[in-house]
Amino acid sequence: MDGSKSLIYQILKTIEEGKEPVLENLEGITVGGFHSALEQIVENKLANNISFSLSGKGKKAVRVVNTSGSKLTAQGINYIHVQDSRSF
Repeated sequence: MDGSKSLIYQILKTIEEGKEPVLENLEGITVGGFHSALEQIVENKLANNISFSLSGKGKKAVRVVNTSGSKLTAQGINYIHVQDSRSF
């Protein structure tokens, strides 16, 4: 769980900086881990404008995530603040 919290924090910080979170910018993270963290962010309402879709058919279907234009919510800002205060 600590690893996923750290990944969630990294993604939220990227959004806070006005950048689009992309897997290529996160070292050692799998596609599944990235998607899982983004799902948790959406479920916990930490950011808006993150969507998932399927591309292709059957076994060749690929899950695609769109983070373009994502914005932090008040909960997301609070999450970052709490994590930052724990590091002192």
